Amino acid sequence: MATPATRSFRLTGAAGSPVAVHVTSAAGQRPVVVLTGVPRPGLADRLARAGFAVVSFEPPGAPSLEVALDALGRGVLDVDADSYVLIEAREDGSIALARAAAGVCVPGFVVRDMSLELAAAAIVQWLAKHLV
Repeated sequence: MATPATRSFRLTGAAGSPVAVHVTSAAGQRPVVVLTGVPRPGLADRLARAGFAVVSFEPPGAPSLEVALDALGRGVLDVDADSYVLIEAREDGSIALARAAAGVCVPGFVVRDMSLELAAAAIVQWLAKHLV
């Protein structure tokens, strides 16, 4: 498997504030996941190594998420995303997944009380079943 690399984009939201959007992926066509919420160090790299194109952004929050999703939808991020999975790392340590396509978001499952490695393995298994 190819080694994932990160490409960064500096975008501007409707309010004019800058948003840094990062895409971590190996070469080629990859299913897309979008990370939001409280940053979990290592999660983007783990998902990219598992074969996904991972979109993350700074600063966290709804306005930045809107900028990232808009850029994803317009093809600015150089990944094909007719559908994607939104992965939200929450402040209580849980990680929620939701599948999105054509502007509709369908809740998936929530990972609770697991180490990052176990949580990533559970997420990859769910993604393989519902996104690939």
